[in-house]
Amino acid sequence: MPKTVDCNFCGQNSTEIVQKAEDPFQVVKCKTCGLVFTRPQPDKGLIEEHYQEDYYKEWLEKQMKRRIPMWKKRLKELLKYKKSGRLLDVGFGSGTFLRLAKENGFEVNGTEISEYACRYVKNHYGIDTFRGDLEEARFPSTSFDVVTLWHALEHLPNPRSTLNEIHRILKKDGVLVVAVPNLNNFITRILYFLAKGKKLKLFSINAKELHLWHFSPHSLSRLLQETGYGVMNIKLDLAQIEFPKKIVDFLTLLVHSLTRKNFGEAFKIYASKL
Repeated sequence: MPKTVDCNFCGQNSTEIVQKAEDPFQVVKCKTCGLVFTRPQPDKGLIEEHYQEDYYKEWLEKQMKRRIPMWKKRLKELLKYKKSGRLLDVGFGSGTFLRLAKENGFEVNGTEISEYACRYVKNHYGIDTFRGDLEEARFPSTSFDVVTLWHALEHLPNPRSTLNEIHRILKKDGVLVVAVPNLNNFITRILYFLAKGKKLKLFSINAKELHLWHFSPHSLSRLLQETGYGVMNIKLDLAQIEFPKKIVDFLTLLVHSLTRKNFGEAFKIYASKL
């Protein structure tokens, strides 16, 4: 059964509808603090079933080679903040980032709810990982130098709980990297409406991506600060590999250069443990 959730920021349950999806799902906005989220949440069994072999097939069979430069770029940027140590990737997906980080000298581990993804990473890269939510892994305190969430936080049932757990297992000088879709993705919304004649949905139970939380740079920064992190940098996450979406990245970069605003598809935040 779908699970009713309250606001992950302030705990209140007074909301207004932002967008309707398939019954009983809606995207709502907290009237108290403004957080946007999907309500109710699909149950855990449905979510785990969603992220199996079919979910990864296109990435692994059609996009793998084209996605590697994206992962190399992300790793190169991370190296400006941490050059070595123990790295944990939460929601590691196809495992490409784990493989590249390992090849670059990091001692790596990862968590993922998908049985298929864990098996794939073990069989292809020889990396042992934990299947399940981060909180269930019970890693020792202050055991990681870097924790990354590459488009994972928006899929998790309780972002605040996950960030609190990361705070516990991150070393004092540790670095956290969080990349998420951008709620303020006005460029994508405009282009989608022009092409399709309808509004872009924030959530659909039939979509490839089940986004439970919808962050803006402001809201994610606030959540990080409330869970014990200092925001070091907020950056564009330009990671598209298909030509039509590369246009969005180009326009995002152009608008950002003129206004310093990110109205593109995604963003990432580098944060330190306070």
